[in-house]
Amino acid sequence: MKDKKNRSLKLGIMVTVGLILFLWAVYYLGSQQKLFTSSVAVKSYFNNVSGLVEGNKVRYSGITVGTVSEIKIVSDSTILVEMSIDQKTKEFIRRDSKVEINSDGLMGSKIVNILPGTAAAGSVSDEDFLQTVNPLDLQNILVEAKKVIDDGRKITGNLIEITNKINNGDGDIAVLLNDNSITTRLNEIGNQMASTSVMVNSIVAKIDNGEGDLGRLINDTTLTAEMGQVMERFNTVSMRTDSISQEIHAFSKELNTGNGVISRLVYDKEMAEHVDTVIVKANAGIEEVMEVAETIERSWIFNLFSKKK
Repeated sequence: MKDKKNRSLKLGIMVTVGLILFLWAVYYLGSQQKLFTSSVAVKSYFNNVSGLVEGNKVRYSGITVGTVSEIKIVSDSTILVEMSIDQKTKEFIRRDSKVEINSDGLMGSKIVNILPGTAAAGSVSDEDFLQTVNPLDLQNILVEAKKVIDDGRKITGNLIEITNKINNGDGDIAVLLNDNSITTRLNEIGNQMASTSVMVNSIVAKIDNGEGDLGRLINDTTLTAEMGQVMERFNTVSMRTDSISQEIHAFSKELNTGNGVISRLVYDKEMAEHVDTVIVKANAGIEEVMEVAETIERSWIFNLFSKKK
């Protein structure tokens, strides 16, 4: 009888402990899923949920504020995700907050992350919709990473090929690196350039000191003054030449219009013939006067008077 009571007591203790553990588990899971707190429903549309399932956590700035309550396919490119947000934390979530799907750690389950909004937008209410940010597709990232790795392999292969050609002396770069004669030539060119630089510096120094014609032209101020005087004289001559040119132009214009004696001599044939006749007669008269003068000079009467004087 006593043994039967002991077994009943042990069974009662085990059932009580099991019931306590069960209630604790229900409470723990319920608290984790926010089943025993008042909440608001917030929804978002996604093109791809990337493996998100109902019951996954919803976090705001790293703090769990709710769970995913429902995932529904709306169309072939749109998925509706409904989130249950704790009533106590909804006042911190703004209407312009954005929603994205991330991973809980590197290999963890998917979570919904709510990004902070602005205070001016106000807090969310039940059945509000939040804008979404498309999640990163790990598969696409891996594909792109594979492409980068393949390109890196090709580049590495090309570098190895170039290095082998350089070591074998193929190409201009290999010649520059392996041919010592080129270095010697470059040194000679450098020495020639250095000597040329010395010569140029010497010439510049002489010019600065006023040596030579070029130095005088650059440094002698008297040459500048003489050049100024020459330019003034040249300007004077130029002005006189212009004046003479204008006078010649006026004379030519008057000559062409037929005014004056010269134009009449040029264009009036009769007057030209009279002038020629007058000139001929004048020459003849001059010749006669000269003959008379010579006769008088040879005359004895002129000689007589000359002796008396």
